[in-house]
Amino acid sequence: MLKTIYTTALLTIIFIANAQQKVCVAFYNQENLFDTINDPNKNDEEFLPEGKYKWNTEKYTNKLNHMAQVIASMNEGKGADFIGMCEVESVNSLFDLSRNKKLKSMDYKLVFFEGADERGIDNGFLYKSSLVKSVVGKTYEVNPEGLGGDHTRNILMAEVTLKNKEKVYFLVNHWPSRREGEKESEFKRKYVASEVRKICDDIYKTNPKANIIVMGDLNDEPTNLSVIASLGAIGAMSQTKNNILFNTMYALAMDEQGSHKYQGKWGMLDQIIISANLLNEKSKVQFVKESAQVYKQDFMLETAEKYKGNPLRTFVGNKYLNGYSDHLPVMIYLNIGK
Repeated sequence: MLKTIYTTALLTIIFIANAQQKVCVAFYNQENLFDTINDPNKNDEEFLPEGKYKWNTEKYTNKLNHMAQVIASMNEGKGADFIGMCEVESVNSLFDLSRNKKLKSMDYKLVFFEGADERGIDNGFLYKSSLVKSVVGKTYEVNPEGLGGDHTRNILMAEVTLKNKEKVYFLVNHWPSRREGEKESEFKRKYVASEVRKICDDIYKTNPKANIIVMGDLNDEPTNLSVIASLGAIGAMSQTKNNILFNTMYALAMDEQGSHKYQGKWGMLDQIIISANLLNEKSKVQFVKESAQVYKQDFMLETAEKYKGNPLRTFVGNKYLNGYSDHLPVMIYLNIGK
């Protein structure tokens, strides 16, 4: 009798495990994924064969191979299932990346919109078509008046309907940089954060239990006002209720981990933030607790003693390093119920 009970319990555990599919969600700043074609409507002159960086077919191919290598190595070598990106110049460069020989077998589909960014870079999104029923892409332009007249990257939304009919709203971001100074430019990031908040609130009006994932290079830390106050994302899972968002990268940042290094200090500029329903144990889409991580492999890092462990970049100044990106990817896992 006891043996029968143990056998039944084991079968129940196996059934529960098989009823869920674990998927990898990532974000990766591509550090200038420019193609080599001159677009008269963009400020892409530096990334042309005759430009500042002598950006030719060989360098572009190297870049595609390297970014594809990182993406393919994620998720225990199975590749990220959903991945948001920033610093992508064109739909052509994103398509070329998705069809790279290292990624081709994963059958990625893409979502991309041209925006009004002054550098001509935009956000993009790749997803494995085998996991979804349908995807609707939208783009939200950020009003320059809220940025002191400047243009910035559009907010990209991929409304994904999974095979289990659950919807997940992915919001891909690249907030204004700190180039003018952190305090001087803070109002811009707070403004964009408030625009993202409005999008989330509109989704909540339709579905208070919506599955929302905000991801991106926010150019701010999880503790900055743009993230905590303007967006409403906190680091305490137990306090994440209703329309409050949970920042999966908060604890890592408190542990002094980071996705970007500046003046010898790591910063958690790249973040993945989720809605409360993804923490609900009864939800058909659940965040795998403690799965958040900064993804890095030895091949992505500097080996020279002075900079050892830093992200191996494509360029430092004008010097071509033939590397990857100045940012490291961030990622989480979700369990998808049947």
